[in-house]
Amino acid sequence: CRACHFHLALRSSAWMLSDGEPKSLAMLCTPQEASIGTVLIQKSVITEAMRFLTANELATVSSVSKLWNETSSSDTIWRGICLRRWSSVWRPWGYSNATMEAKDNPAPWKRRYVIAEKDATRHSLTKDELVCYVWRFHFTAQVPDDDGTFNYQYVRFVATRDRKGRNDSKGFLHMEQGYPPLRYCLEERKLHGKSIKVIIVEHFPAHTMTRRPDWRWEINNMHVQLVSMHEDEVPKNRGAKRQAHVEHIARMPPMTRTSNSQ
Repeated sequence: CRACHFHLALRSSAWMLSDGEPKSLAMLCTPQEASIGTVLIQKSVITEAMRFLTANELATVSSVSKLWNETSSSDTIWRGICLRRWSSVWRPWGYSNATMEAKDNPAPWKRRYVIAEKDATRHSLTKDELVCYVWRFHFTAQVPDDDGTFNYQYVRFVATRDRKGRNDSKGFLHMEQGYPPLRYCLEERKLHGKSIKVIIVEHFPAHTMTRRPDWRWEINNMHVQLVSMHEDEVPKNRGAKRQAHVEHIARMPPMTRTSNSQ
């Protein structure tokens, strides 16, 4: 357990000679050297002990002393905290293109942790995020297979572009099989006095978006569910193609709204 590792690391601060007999620094060097060496050893031991703590536990022990506070901000410690935390959640920035973990990322690891945790509380997708993921799609009324899974499709939202080549808030949803491209639009609506983003796909009821505990995005209406995935999570030879047909959208009539799409 983390507590056992923590206490074991602290107890290992005795200075050991080659014969295994514990000695103090004062027996090995001058008082000034002993003072400097003691601080270095203490910091090394504290760093080793802190490697096993969570972010909340680290915040607690950082108040012990000035040395503990300084050590608790170590990039080495926070890198370990980040990687342990992110190993149990879906990382929105991707696995193969892990920009939050990249070597050329100048942000300290503690800052990366704070950014990721704050982003995990966000419940509104951007138009760029909508098109950068693959979405695992199934009908909610669908009966699962014997193994408890559904006959998923892996679909994509493909946006039209504005005059500067940037993604629009509208475009086409490409299904994997059996359906033509479906027009979609990302827009804001009022709900209980608050402005929320919804996705309108053709004449179907509006789709709302939520954030799951594992940090994945989820898009729902009363009929379907879509869950965010990265390219390298999609089974081999599966997934809707990226062909867009976006050049036709300007010539197509607007989507017809029905009462149940409001």
